[in-house]
Amino acid sequence: MSYELIKLNTARNALRYVINAFDIKELYLPYYICPTLRSAINKENCKIIFYHIDKTFKPLQDFPHEAFILHPNYFGVCCEIVNELSLKYQNLIVDNAHSFYSEPKGIASFNSLRKFFPILRNGSFLYTKRTLDIDIEKDAYTYEPKILTYEEICKNENRLDTEEIKYISETTLNSLPNPDREKRIEKFYYWQNRLNGKIKLTRDDVPFVYPYLAATQEEANKLVNELEKENITIYRYWNNLPDSYSEKIFYTNLVVIPLNTFE
Repeated sequence: MSYELIKLNTARNALRYVINAFDIKELYLPYYICPTLRSAINKENCKIIFYHIDKTFKPLQDFPHEAFILHPNYFGVCCEIVNELSLKYQNLIVDNAHSFYSEPKGIASFNSLRKFFPILRNGSFLYTKRTLDIDIEKDAYTYEPKILTYEEICKNENRLDTEEIKYISETTLNSLPNPDREKRIEKFYYWQNRLNGKIKLTRDDVPFVYPYLAATQEEANKLVNELEKENITIYRYWNNLPDSYSEKIFYTNLVVIPLNTFE
């Protein structure tokens, strides 16, 4: 069965669309994920069954064969894991918010335009094997395409939290930048060499950032301080887990270095 492309206003609303299209009542979700997706699932009264991942971002458990499972392509470097899961489970949903260029897998895949192209404020391309027969209005939001300050990013995120499922705005559609995949890969290997990293990209991987997992929190903090002296802003993903969870290491030790292609 082929995919239908639906251009919506946000990734979180793309997931809400999928939940409704497939009438999903229970969804396996990793603990380590953006909190906005948890909120989106809760809005649809869908039960969340959480699962753990290891340091390579692989699930630490097997799932029932017919279960609906959401797995992110973390930082755009997990195409091999996603492919393995898509071959094993018939109802996989792929969160490609960090992997704009990835081919769709599973029953549905969705991305986030503003994550990859920071001049944009919204937009998600949803590839789905099932669609909804409902009326959806078009997002009328207009803006000047430009890179935002941190304060502007926060304001935009708060705005998106209140948005219902809509088609993508004309401003976003008319402002899509040229592909930057080669530049991203080039910058990825710059950081790989500089940090003596060990991440292996497959031919399908186009990274969102360089995710350097330091051996200790002290090493991570030292690297963050060095990068900030070079005017590189580092964000930590995601501080919403108990300290007892193994995934907490990603918040304390993972240094997520942006691959800015809009310099």
